[in-house]
Amino acid sequence: MDLGERLKDIRDDKDISIQELAANTKISADKLYNFEINNEKPNVFQLDKLAQFYNLSLSDIVNKEEVEKELKIRSWIANSMIIPAIFSFKFMDENNYISIFMIFIMYIIGFYSTHFGKMTRIMEQLQFENPMAKWIRSKLTRVVSYTLSVALLLSGVLLMIINFDKLGAFGAMLLDAGIVAVLASVMVWDANKN
Repeated sequence: MDLGERLKDIRDDKDISIQELAANTKISADKLYNFEINNEKPNVFQLDKLAQFYNLSLSDIVNKEEVEKELKIRSWIANSMIIPAIFSFKFMDENNYISIFMIFIMYIIGFYSTHFGKMTRIMEQLQFENPMAKWIRSKLTRVVSYTLSVALLLSGVLLMIINFDKLGAFGAMLLDAGIVAVLASVMVWDANKN
């Protein structure tokens, strides 16, 4: 059974009209109809709204494989939001407006890709692992991951201390990258420990 048929069956089982569903989920009736006849594919956040309205788990509505490509793309977009923050340090001394603009871009990318953090909950429900975390886990051990992260962080601090005038911006970029690397290591290796 395809996704559209499942969505229609769930709505029919709950005895809810498309108009009632649209009013409660803030998804237009036209869109909901197009989802059910497979003319349009709902994104993972729309599916989450439907699951919440029906009081079901997201995995009761959709298979992980059906949204895996979207989750991978959104994960990589979220992972890449650190790039503007790192480059904002480069422009910190030269032009503060560029730095502020780069940080603003970072937040826009982050909010778009994760819908204010909703994606983390969705990924947990579907048992989907962030591709970057999966890659780190496959290529590095816990000790190597932490060692590289701390080394990156300390090299940034040292560059800033040695010659702040000439190497400060580069040191700040390394420091920022090191902080992110340490946080990524914690996320990959220690965040979900019981």
